[in-house]
Amino acid sequence: MEIKKSLFIFFLLFFLEGIVFAQGNVIDSRNNSTPQTVEIISGENVSIIGTPGEGESSIRLSETDGDLFFFRRLAWDRAQYAVRYTIIMEQKRGVLDAYTEVLRRNTEQTFINVTVPPGEYRFLVMSFNVLGLLDTQSEWSYFVVRNPITLQLPRSGISLSNNPLAPSPVIWSTELPLQNSRVIFSREPEPAKDPRAIVQYIDQGITTINLPPLGEGIWYWTVLGETPEGVSVSAVAPFWFTLLSLPLLPSPQYLKPGYNEVITLDQLMAERKITFEWEKVPEANAYIFSLFGISDKQDLLLSSSPSLETSYALTDLTILTTDDYIWQVEAVLVSRNGAIERRGIIQQQSFVLYIHRSDTLRTRNPGTRYGF
Repeated sequence: MEIKKSLFIFFLLFFLEGIVFAQGNVIDSRNNSTPQTVEIISGENVSIIGTPGEGESSIRLSETDGDLFFFRRLAWDRAQYAVRYTIIMEQKRGVLDAYTEVLRRNTEQTFINVTVPPGEYRFLVMSFNVLGLLDTQSEWSYFVVRNPITLQLPRSGISLSNNPLAPSPVIWSTELPLQNSRVIFSREPEPAKDPRAIVQYIDQGITTINLPPLGEGIWYWTVLGETPEGVSVSAVAPFWFTLLSLPLLPSPQYLKPGYNEVITLDQLMAERKITFEWEKVPEANAYIFSLFGISDKQDLLLSSSPSLETSYALTDLTILTTDDYIWQVEAVLVSRNGAIERRGIIQQQSFVLYIHRSDTLRTRNPGTRYGF
Protein backbone atom coordinates (compact mmCIF):
# COMPACT_ATOMS: atom_id res chain seq x y z
CA MET A 1 0.00 0.00 0.00
CA GLU A 2 2.83 2.41 0.87
CA ILE A 3 4.53 1.59 -2.46
CA LYS A 4 1.37 2.47 -4.43
CA LYS A 5 1.03 5.73 -2.52
CA SER A 6 4.63 6.68 -3.23
CA LEU A 7 4.24 5.91 -6.92
CA PHE A 8 1.07 8.02 -7.07
CA ILE A 9 2.87 11.01 -5.54
CA PHE A 10 5.83 10.58 -7.91
CA PHE A 11 3.65 10.55 -11.04
CA LEU A 12 1.62 13.47 -9.75
CA LEU A 13 4.75 15.55 -9.28
CA PHE A 14 6.02 14.54 -12.71
CA PHE A 15 2.67 15.48 -14.26
CA LEU A 16 2.67 18.89 -12.56
CA GLU A 17 6.24 19.60 -13.66
CA GLY A 18 5.29 18.71 -17.23
CA ILE A 19 2.48 21.24 -17.12
CA VAL A 20 4.91 23.92 -15.95
CA PHE A 21 7.31 23.26 -18.85
CA ALA A 22 4.44 23.09 -21.34
CA GLN A 23 3.10 26.47 -20.30
CA GLY A 24 6.55 28.08 -20.39
CA ASN A 25 5.53 30.80 -17.92
CA VAL A 26 7.19 31.99 -14.74
CA ILE A 27 5.39 30.03 -12.01
CA ASP A 28 6.01 30.05 -8.30
CA SER A 29 5.48 26.54 -6.89
CA ARG A 30 4.20 27.99 -3.58
CA ASN A 31 1.59 30.15 -5.39
CA ASN A 32 3.10 33.41 -4.17
CA SER A 33 1.45 36.44 -5.75
CA THR A 34 4.84 38.00 -6.57
CA PRO A 35 7.16 35.25 -7.79
CA GLN A 36 10.91 35.76 -7.72
CA THR A 37 12.83 36.03 -10.97
CA VAL A 38 16.29 34.79 -11.75
CA GLU A 39 18.45 37.86 -12.39
CA ILE A 40 21.13 37.44 -15.04
CA ILE A 41 24.32 39.23 -14.03
CA SER A 42 26.58 38.20 -16.90
CA GLY A 43 25.90 37.82 -20.61
CA GLU A 44 22.86 40.05 -21.04
CA ASN A 45 22.82 42.13 -24.21
CA VAL A 46 26.58 42.21 -24.48
CA SER A 47 28.90 41.98 -27.46
CA ILE A 48 32.15 40.34 -26.48
CA ILE A 49 34.96 38.24 -27.75
CA GLY A 50 35.34 36.15 -24.63
CA THR A 51 35.40 36.61 -20.90
CA PRO A 52 37.77 34.21 -19.16
CA GLY A 53 37.07 32.80 -15.78
CA GLU A 54 39.74 32.48 -13.12
CA GLY A 55 42.71 30.66 -14.54
CA GLU A 56 40.98 30.22 -17.90
CA SER A 57 42.07 31.31 -21.37
CA SER A 58 39.56 33.27 -23.40
CA ILE A 59 40.27 31.19 -26.51
CA ARG A 60 40.45 27.45 -26.93
CA LEU A 61 41.11 25.20 -29.89
CA SER A 62 38.89 22.22 -30.50
CA GLU A 63 40.78 18.96 -30.41
CA THR A 64 39.03 17.58 -33.49
CA ASP A 65 39.41 20.10 -36.29
CA GLY A 66 41.36 23.00 -34.78
CA ASP A 67 38.44 25.42 -35.01
CA LEU A 68 38.36 28.34 -32.59
CA PHE A 69 36.06 28.26 -29.58
CA PHE A 70 35.61 31.09 -27.11
CA PHE A 71 35.23 30.84 -23.37
CA ARG A 72 32.18 32.45 -21.74
CA ARG A 73 30.98 32.45 -18.15
CA LEU A 74 27.20 32.77 -17.82
CA ALA A 75 26.14 33.86 -14.34
CA TRP A 76 22.96 34.80 -12.46
CA ASP A 77 21.77 35.72 -8.98
CA ARG A 78 20.71 32.93 -6.63
CA ALA A 79 16.95 32.44 -6.36
CA GLN A 80 15.64 32.18 -2.80
CA TYR A 81 14.07 28.73 -3.06
CA ALA A 82 16.29 27.23 -5.76
CA VAL A 83 18.22 24.03 -5.18
CA ARG A 84 19.26 23.57 -8.81
CA TYR A 85 19.14 25.42 -12.11
CA THR A 86 18.63 24.44 -15.71
CA ILE A 87 20.30 26.59 -18.33
CA ILE A 88 19.15 26.58 -21.94
CA MET A 89 21.33 28.24 -24.57
CA GLU A 90 20.33 28.80 -28.19
CA GLN A 91 22.24 30.04 -31.22
CA LYS A 92 20.83 32.26 -33.94
CA ARG A 93 20.67 30.57 -37.34
CA GLY A 94 20.68 32.46 -40.62
CA VAL A 95 19.47 35.99 -41.15
CA LEU A 96 16.03 35.37 -39.67
CA ASP A 97 15.33 35.76 -35.96
CA ALA A 98 15.35 31.98 -35.49
CA TYR A 99 17.25 30.25 -32.69
CA THR A 100 18.22 26.63 -32.25
CA GLU A 101 18.99 25.04 -28.90
CA VAL A 102 22.65 24.15 -28.59
CA LEU A 103 23.00 23.52 -24.85
CA ARG A 104 20.88 22.41 -21.89
CA ARG A 105 22.71 21.94 -18.60
CA ASN A 106 21.82 21.42 -14.94
CA THR A 107 23.86 22.87 -12.08
CA GLU A 108 23.61 23.80 -8.41
CA GLN A 109 25.97 26.74 -8.95
CA THR A 110 24.99 30.23 -10.05
CA PHE A 111 27.15 30.12 -13.16
CA ILE A 112 28.32 27.79 -15.90
CA ASN A 113 31.34 27.96 -18.18
CA VAL A 114 30.79 27.32 -21.87
CA THR A 115 33.02 27.33 -24.93
CA VAL A 116 31.26 28.37 -28.10
CA PRO A 117 32.22 29.28 -31.66
CA PRO A 118 31.58 32.81 -32.93
CA GLY A 119 27.89 33.61 -33.29
CA GLU A 120 24.81 35.21 -31.76
CA TYR A 121 23.36 33.49 -28.68
CA ARG A 122 20.71 33.77 -26.05
CA PHE A 123 20.17 31.87 -22.82
CA LEU A 124 17.71 31.64 -19.96
CA VAL A 125 17.90 30.10 -16.49
CA MET A 126 15.16 28.10 -14.74
CA SER A 127 15.32 27.44 -11.02
CA PHE A 128 13.81 24.37 -9.34
CA ASN A 129 12.91 23.99 -5.68
CA VAL A 130 13.42 21.10 -3.32
CA LEU A 131 10.24 19.42 -4.62
CA GLY A 132 11.67 19.34 -8.13
CA LEU A 133 9.13 21.91 -9.31
CA LEU A 134 9.90 24.92 -11.43
CA ASP A 135 10.42 27.82 -9.05
CA THR A 136 10.94 30.65 -11.56
CA GLN A 137 12.83 31.48 -14.73
CA SER A 138 14.63 34.41 -16.27
CA GLU A 139 13.98 36.31 -19.45
CA TRP A 140 16.10 35.47 -22.48
CA SER A 141 19.50 37.13 -22.26
CA TYR A 142 21.36 37.83 -25.50
CA PHE A 143 25.07 37.98 -26.22
CA VAL A 144 27.37 37.93 -29.21
CA VAL A 145 30.69 36.17 -29.61
CA ARG A 146 32.54 37.89 -32.41
CA ASN A 147 35.23 36.47 -34.64
CA PRO A 148 38.77 37.20 -33.41
CA ILE A 149 39.50 38.87 -36.74
CA THR A 150 36.81 40.27 -39.02
CA LEU A 151 37.73 41.00 -42.63
CA GLN A 152 36.05 44.09 -44.04
CA LEU A 153 37.59 45.38 -47.30
CA PRO A 154 37.93 44.35 -50.03
CA ARG A 155 34.77 42.27 -49.68
CA SER A 156 34.40 38.93 -51.41
CA GLY A 157 33.36 39.11 -55.05
CA ILE A 158 34.39 42.72 -55.61
CA SER A 159 36.38 43.82 -58.67
CA LEU A 160 39.19 46.36 -58.28
CA SER A 161 41.38 48.26 -60.70
CA ASN A 162 45.03 47.55 -60.08
CA ASN A 163 46.19 51.16 -59.92
CA PRO A 164 49.40 51.59 -57.88
CA LEU A 165 48.92 55.37 -57.77
CA ALA A 166 45.58 54.95 -55.99
CA PRO A 167 45.78 51.58 -54.20
CA SER A 168 42.63 50.17 -52.66
CA PRO A 169 42.52 49.93 -48.84
CA VAL A 170 42.69 46.57 -47.08
CA ILE A 171 40.76 46.79 -43.81
CA TRP A 172 39.99 44.34 -40.99
CA SER A 173 39.04 44.65 -37.32
CA THR A 174 39.86 42.93 -34.06
CA GLU A 175 39.53 43.67 -30.36
CA LEU A 176 42.29 41.33 -29.33
CA PRO A 177 45.80 42.67 -28.68
CA LEU A 178 47.25 40.59 -31.49
CA GLN A 179 50.95 40.07 -32.04
CA ASN A 180 52.87 38.97 -35.14
CA SER A 181 49.93 39.96 -37.33
CA ARG A 182 50.23 39.44 -41.05
CA VAL A 183 48.07 39.92 -44.10
CA ILE A 184 48.32 37.14 -46.66
CA PHE A 185 47.45 37.39 -50.37
CA SER A 186 47.36 34.29 -52.51
CA ARG A 187 46.06 32.86 -55.76
CA GLU A 188 44.94 29.82 -53.76
CA PRO A 189 41.64 29.57 -51.82
CA GLU A 190 43.59 28.85 -48.61
CA PRO A 191 46.16 31.65 -48.42
CA ALA A 192 47.69 30.51 -45.13
CA LYS A 193 48.71 27.20 -46.72
CA ASP A 194 50.25 28.66 -49.88
CA PRO A 195 54.08 28.75 -49.70
CA ARG A 196 54.11 31.23 -52.61
CA ALA A 197 51.70 33.64 -50.95
CA ILE A 198 52.54 37.32 -50.57
CA VAL A 199 52.85 38.06 -46.83
CA GLN A 200 52.88 41.54 -45.34
CA TYR A 201 53.70 41.81 -41.62
CA ILE A 202 51.78 44.39 -39.62
CA ASP A 203 52.69 46.34 -36.48
CA GLN A 204 50.48 45.84 -33.44
CA GLY A 205 47.36 47.97 -33.55
CA ILE A 206 47.38 48.45 -37.33
CA THR A 207 44.20 47.28 -39.09
CA THR A 208 44.45 49.10 -42.43
CA ILE A 209 47.02 48.85 -45.21
CA ASN A 210 47.17 49.67 -48.90
CA LEU A 211 46.73 46.85 -51.36
CA PRO A 212 50.24 45.85 -52.48
CA PRO A 213 51.10 45.61 -56.19
CA LEU A 214 49.49 42.40 -57.47
CA GLY A 215 48.91 40.91 -60.89
CA GLU A 216 45.51 40.87 -62.50
CA GLY A 217 43.13 38.00 -61.74
CA ILE A 218 41.51 36.44 -58.67
CA TRP A 219 43.17 36.85 -55.27
CA TYR A 220 42.31 35.48 -51.82
CA TRP A 221 43.28 37.27 -48.63
CA THR A 222 43.13 36.76 -44.88
CA VAL A 223 44.72 38.02 -41.66
CA LEU A 224 46.57 35.93 -39.07
CA GLY A 225 47.89 36.83 -35.63
CA GLU A 226 48.68 35.54 -32.17
CA THR A 227 47.11 36.34 -28.82
CA PRO A 228 49.30 37.23 -25.81
CA GLU A 229 48.78 33.61 -24.68
CA GLY A 230 50.41 32.43 -27.94
CA VAL A 231 47.23 31.11 -29.55
CA SER A 232 47.17 31.56 -33.33
CA VAL A 233 43.98 33.16 -34.61
CA SER A 234 42.70 34.11 -38.03
CA ALA A 235 39.59 35.27 -39.82
CA VAL A 236 36.93 32.56 -40.08
CA ALA A 237 37.25 32.37 -43.87
CA PRO A 238 39.33 34.22 -46.49
CA PHE A 239 37.81 36.89 -48.71
CA TRP A 240 38.44 36.99 -52.46
CA PHE A 241 38.49 39.75 -55.06
CA THR A 242 39.34 40.24 -58.72
CA LEU A 243 42.01 42.64 -59.92
CA LEU A 244 41.24 44.07 -63.34
CA SER A 245 43.97 45.11 -65.75
CA LEU A 246 44.15 48.85 -66.26
CA PRO A 247 43.74 50.22 -69.79
CA LEU A 248 46.91 51.26 -71.59
CA LEU A 249 48.03 54.82 -71.09
CA PRO A 250 47.50 57.03 -74.16
CA SER A 251 50.36 57.84 -76.46
CA PRO A 252 51.92 61.28 -75.88
CA GLN A 253 51.50 64.07 -78.38
CA TYR A 254 54.77 64.42 -80.32
CA LEU A 255 56.14 67.97 -80.63
CA LYS A 256 59.40 67.70 -82.54
CA PRO A 257 60.74 66.54 -84.85
CA GLY A 258 57.43 66.85 -86.70
CA TYR A 259 55.90 64.15 -88.88
CA ASN A 260 58.25 63.40 -91.80
CA GLU A 261 60.33 66.45 -90.91
CA VAL A 262 63.57 66.76 -92.80
CA ILE A 263 66.63 67.43 -90.70
CA THR A 264 69.52 68.82 -92.63
CA LEU A 265 73.19 68.44 -92.09
CA ASP A 266 73.43 72.18 -91.56
CA GLN A 267 71.14 71.84 -88.53
CA LEU A 268 73.23 69.04 -87.12
CA MET A 269 76.40 71.05 -87.68
CA ALA A 270 74.89 73.93 -85.75
CA GLU A 271 73.32 72.03 -82.84
CA ARG A 272 75.44 68.84 -82.77
CA LYS A 273 72.38 66.95 -81.52
CA ILE A 274 68.76 66.09 -82.28
CA THR A 275 66.25 66.93 -79.55
CA PHE A 276 63.02 64.92 -79.42
CA GLU A 277 60.15 66.46 -77.44
CA TRP A 278 56.62 65.38 -76.47
CA GLU A 279 53.79 66.39 -74.13
CA LYS A 280 53.04 64.91 -70.73
CA VAL A 281 50.49 62.12 -70.34
CA PRO A 282 48.14 62.16 -67.32
CA GLU A 283 48.75 59.26 -64.89
CA ALA A 284 52.16 58.54 -66.45
CA ASN A 285 55.27 59.13 -64.40
CA ALA A 286 57.91 58.00 -66.87
CA TYR A 287 58.59 57.68 -70.60
CA ILE A 288 60.61 55.28 -72.74
CA PHE A 289 62.18 56.75 -75.89
CA SER A 290 63.16 54.52 -78.80
CA LEU A 291 64.78 55.25 -82.16
CA PHE A 292 64.74 53.02 -85.23
CA GLY A 293 66.64 53.21 -88.49
CA ILE A 294 64.79 52.20 -91.67
CA SER A 295 66.65 50.43 -94.44
CA ASP A 296 65.58 47.00 -95.60
CA LYS A 297 64.06 46.53 -92.14
CA GLN A 298 63.37 48.49 -88.98
CA ASP A 299 66.48 48.36 -86.81
CA LEU A 300 66.42 49.46 -83.20
CA LEU A 301 69.21 51.95 -82.67
CA LEU A 302 68.55 52.81 -79.03
CA SER A 303 65.93 52.54 -76.28
CA SER A 304 66.13 54.58 -73.10
CA SER A 305 65.32 53.54 -69.55
CA PRO A 306 62.08 54.97 -68.07
CA SER A 307 62.65 58.65 -67.35
CA LEU A 308 60.60 61.54 -65.97
CA GLU A 309 61.78 63.84 -68.78
CA THR A 310 59.54 64.75 -71.71
CA SER A 311 62.45 65.15 -74.07
CA TYR A 312 65.45 63.18 -75.25
CA ALA A 313 68.67 64.65 -76.64
CA LEU A 314 70.49 62.43 -79.13
CA THR A 315 74.12 63.50 -78.98
CA ASP A 316 75.79 60.45 -80.49
CA LEU A 317 75.11 61.32 -84.11
CA THR A 318 77.42 58.58 -85.36
CA ILE A 319 74.59 56.03 -85.03
CA LEU A 320 72.73 57.84 -87.83
CA THR A 321 73.91 55.95 -90.90
CA THR A 322 70.82 56.04 -93.12
CA ASP A 323 68.26 58.54 -94.36
CA ASP A 324 64.93 57.43 -92.83
CA TYR A 325 64.14 57.07 -89.16
CA ILE A 326 61.23 56.36 -86.80
CA TRP A 327 60.98 57.51 -83.21
CA GLN A 328 58.47 56.59 -80.54
CA VAL A 329 57.70 57.30 -76.89
CA GLU A 330 55.80 54.97 -74.55
CA ALA A 331 54.18 56.55 -71.49
CA VAL A 332 54.39 54.19 -68.50
CA LEU A 333 53.59 54.03 -64.80
CA VAL A 334 56.55 52.96 -62.71
CA SER A 335 56.33 51.80 -59.08
CA ARG A 336 58.68 52.90 -56.33
CA ASN A 337 60.86 49.84 -56.82
CA GLY A 338 61.26 50.62 -60.52
CA ALA A 339 58.88 48.01 -61.90
CA ILE A 340 56.59 49.04 -64.75
CA GLU A 341 53.06 48.70 -63.40
CA ARG A 342 51.16 50.07 -66.39
CA ARG A 343 52.16 50.23 -70.05
CA GLY A 344 51.10 52.68 -72.72
CA ILE A 345 49.93 52.81 -76.32
CA ILE A 346 52.82 53.24 -78.77
CA GLN A 347 52.59 55.41 -81.86
CA GLN A 348 55.52 55.99 -84.17
CA GLN A 349 56.57 59.08 -86.05
CA SER A 350 59.08 59.33 -88.90
CA PHE A 351 61.67 61.89 -89.87
CA VAL A 352 64.22 62.13 -92.63
CA LEU A 353 67.88 62.97 -92.36
CA TYR A 354 69.09 64.79 -95.47
CA ILE A 355 72.79 64.23 -95.74
CA HIS A 356 73.98 66.38 -98.64
CA ARG A 357 77.55 66.25 -99.78
CA SER A 358 80.14 68.96 -99.77
CA ASP A 359 81.38 70.49 -103.03
CA THR A 360 84.39 68.93 -104.68
CA LEU A 361 87.18 68.79 -102.23
CA ARG A 362 90.19 70.46 -103.73
CA THR A 363 93.66 70.28 -102.39
CA ARG A 364 96.13 73.13 -102.61
CA ASN A 365 99.44 72.64 -104.43
CA PRO A 366 102.08 73.19 -101.82
CA GLY A 367 104.65 73.98 -104.53
CA THR A 368 108.33 73.18 -104.37
CA ARG A 369 109.87 73.60 -101.03
CA TYR A 370 113.30 72.90 -99.78
CA GLY A 371 113.71 70.62 -96.84
CA PHE A 372 115.22 73.27 -94.68
